[in-house]
Amino acid sequence: MKLNLKTKIYLSVLTVLAASLYIYIFTNYKMDNIFLFVFWTLLSIAVESLLIPMPNNAVGVSVGYAINVATVIIGGPLLAATTTSLGVLFRFPKIEGRGYVHLFNLPVYKTLFNVVQSVLVSGTMGLIYIAFNGKIGDFSLAPTILIMIVGVAFNTIVLSGYLALSTNTSFVNTWIGNIRGLFPNALAVGTIGIIIALAFLSYGYGAVILFFGPLMLARYSFKLYIEMRNLYISTIEALNKAVEAKDSYTSGHANRVEELAVNLAKEYHLSFDSIENIRTAAVLHDIGKIGIKDEILNKAGKLTQEEYEIIMKHPTIGAEIIGKVHFLNDVTKIVRHHHEKYDGSGYPDGLKGEEIPIEASILMIADSYDAMTTDRPYRKALTKEMAIEELKKYKGTQFDPRLVDAFINMINKMNTQV
Repeated sequence: MKLNLKTKIYLSVLTVLAASLYIYIFTNYKMDNIFLFVFWTLLSIAVESLLIPMPNNAVGVSVGYAINVATVIIGGPLLAATTTSLGVLFRFPKIEGRGYVHLFNLPVYKTLFNVVQSVLVSGTMGLIYIAFNGKIGDFSLAPTILIMIVGVAFNTIVLSGYLALSTNTSFVNTWIGNIRGLFPNALAVGTIGIIIALAFLSYGYGAVILFFGPLMLARYSFKLYIEMRNLYISTIEALNKAVEAKDSYTSGHANRVEELAVNLAKEYHLSFDSIENIRTAAVLHDIGKIGIKDEILNKAGKLTQEEYEIIMKHPTIGAEIIGKVHFLNDVTKIVRHHHEKYDGSGYPDGLKGEEIPIEASILMIADSYDAMTTDRPYRKALTKEMAIEELKKYKGTQFDPRLVDAFINMINKMNTQV
């Protein structure tokens, strides 16, 4: 992945801010206890190395926020910023399919962003803790609660800025999605960090190891949850492969629709969460065809009215298949409504205008465009120019007019780049 200019500028600004912040902290605060520094650095590396891969294996989450909170209380901004950033820098998690990922096989920009983010978040938390009368080496309730909240908010702001710029999506929507998903979990992990800090302050180094158990339990519970998600998704993808085996047209169609729909969502500046939902829905949108007879799916001639009515059931069947998986609720709606038309003449529910989820309308355009520009058993593919004219012709009736303009603009950009 190459960074666009805006993302490069953003990363450069963050780097300057992080360097300035660390110089200020290093100048104004001391860290005399080397053993304390080594102990918490090793602990931070260990925790960060227990990264939990997300379903796409592109990113991961850790329970390192507990170390952020604990080191702020125990050693202040310098200990927190140094140990947590070193933990991120030297971590070596094992990712399925990729082996151990570390400093020497990661892109430089990813490593830089992770370190810069750690310095900014941990350093700021430490300074706020002191500013609100928190005493280094002593637990203070109100400042601790404050830094836990600020830390989560600041962390998601920095991350959302990066994601929004690198994926060309809305910052506000991306941040809302991140804060909604991360806030409860981060507070729970941060609370364990408080327990670890109290154990250290009261009983020393050995107690930290003893009270490290709850943190590992939290990680294990979250890991089980992620693995359950992966299992559900793998099962549904297997069903999708079965659809591809039934319908030769479907093979490759889902991947093309995914690319078109995701690019349109970015062009329309949807949130990161919405784009990911569209990505999943595009892959699964025809899964309901598994319930349609082969002779209808692969019929070379025009469908009869009865056959067409059977085909019209596939969005409902698909929604029923994936609707049992609670974390795919938003995806289920997209799959169910991806054949709704802007004027209300679509199916299965006859929704119209803004009643149709914007993600479903995006998928409808991407699906239709790929269908028009692909050879079918009963007709030859249209040219790109002819397909665009069809989109214009049915703009405001079949297709959302706002999205048609954005889609054509996107296609023109793609053609220019080629």
